[in-house]
Amino acid sequence: MQNSRAALKEPDVPEELPIGPLPIPCDPDDPAPIRWVRMPNGTGCWAVSDYRLARQVLADPRFSRAATLAPDMPSLASIDPSPDSIISLDGKAHARLRRIVAGAFTEHRVDALRPMIEGRVRELLDELAAGEQPADLVAGLAAPLPLSVLCHMLGIPVTDHESFRAWVPVLFDLDSAGPESRARAFRITLYMAKLIEQKRREPGDDLISALIQAADAEGKLTNGELVTLSLSLLMAGYDSTADQITLAFLSLLHEPARADALRADPDLVPAEVEEVLQTNPSAPICFSRAVTEPVQVADVTIRPGQPVLVFLMGAHRSLRAREGTKAGAHLAFGHGVHRCLGAPLARLQLATVIRLTLDRFPRLALAEDVAGLRWKPAAATRGLTALRVRW
Repeated sequence: MQNSRAALKEPDVPEELPIGPLPIPCDPDDPAPIRWVRMPNGTGCWAVSDYRLARQVLADPRFSRAATLAPDMPSLASIDPSPDSIISLDGKAHARLRRIVAGAFTEHRVDALRPMIEGRVRELLDELAAGEQPADLVAGLAAPLPLSVLCHMLGIPVTDHESFRAWVPVLFDLDSAGPESRARAFRITLYMAKLIEQKRREPGDDLISALIQAADAEGKLTNGELVTLSLSLLMAGYDSTADQITLAFLSLLHEPARADALRADPDLVPAEVEEVLQTNPSAPICFSRAVTEPVQVADVTIRPGQPVLVFLMGAHRSLRAREGTKAGAHLAFGHGVHRCLGAPLARLQLATVIRLTLDRFPRLALAEDVAGLRWKPAAATRGLTALRVRW
């Protein structure tokens, strides 16, 4: 699917801080909590932009992820997960995979990654400090950190990290279906299949080994199913986290007083993470849903065959307008049975990289005008191609 996304402006964000491409038009004069809109590819859908209604939609099992993949359903997005991925399944099939994955994201397992994450952030900051200024915070910090964390979690041997880094971008290449792109997709799929076979023979203390053990306890998954599951986790945890790190620093450096407050009191960092997730999330929408029967939402009846999108940025805006800032009251990680299992890991990475970077670079500042920032085109998440800084 090769849909392009229009660059549409969020009206309630200050003019001097652009927010990048959005897939849903925002009309500040239309307060409707749900309305029919046209996507950039011309397809119509119901857009929910009210916080309470958004929670209702995301928690109601009648709003199905699997139903969006029916042959007669219109396509809304530039990219859709595989039909057999955990993101696309409902009911028992989804619950089974979620049980398998949940054990790998327990509080104990995530907290055990703290020393590794801190060490990797310090390594990246050392490399930045030794290089030229201005430096690109995306290429030097935001992108390599989550990929390093995922390689470590999955059990990718250190000797293979460079090859893996070269293959991973094909998972997010929405515009290219050429021979080189297909070859890279084949290589990363083949690599994961071989790695899973190796982990079955010689399990280690890593995510893939844990998934294999959990899968065997639940009823053995095939290597193909485990490959899809591993790649789904990689897609869910890489681009969104890299972009969220970038947007967090854009927010902080756009308002230096916020960064100074965090330097003065690092205990404020967790609350700042929640603030950024609410006001500047890397995911502007949730994956689409389709109803399995007519459902009333506010004063609208949604019928089967009509796609539904939850507009997270609009939902967060409505929450702030109604109740003001409320720490943790956001949908950046979704809601209901499809809520992101990796949320604690994303929070840990965000808090760690913010705290250590601000401490290392007391005079960290933007080295370019925000009006000239380049946003990633045709991406599943909002992010910048580069964020140039000096210190």
